[in-house]
Amino acid sequence: MMHLSPDRPLVTPLSDPELALRREILVTGLFKYVAEIQELEDGYAFKFRRSELLTRRIEDYLLFEGMHAPQLTFALIEESNEGTLWLQVRGSVSAKAKVTTGHASIHPLIPSLA
Repeated sequence: MMHLSPDRPLVTPLSDPELALRREILVTGLFKYVAEIQELEDGYAFKFRRSELLTRRIEDYLLFEGMHAPQLTFALIEESNEGTLWLQVRGSVSAKAKVTTGHASIHPLIPSLA
């Protein structure tokens, strides 16, 4: 598990336009399939219906964010009886607003700060 600094944002802005575009493609391609969202004290849990395609998209997202947002922690939880996966994305409490702002336009279940 990675340790978090309270002053580091949950989602680090990327200065390289190509990396920023890659993040946008990964986030859009994955989070449009979210079936349910649970707000956690320090992040969010996203529920997905298990499929081979989504498993690959989650893997791509985790690999990318693991390299470019080391202040995040992730947990992938499988509910075998329901065929679903929960992806938990956690970081500092003060940075939750950045995740909310960055993902609200992608999925209607993500709370909006507007």
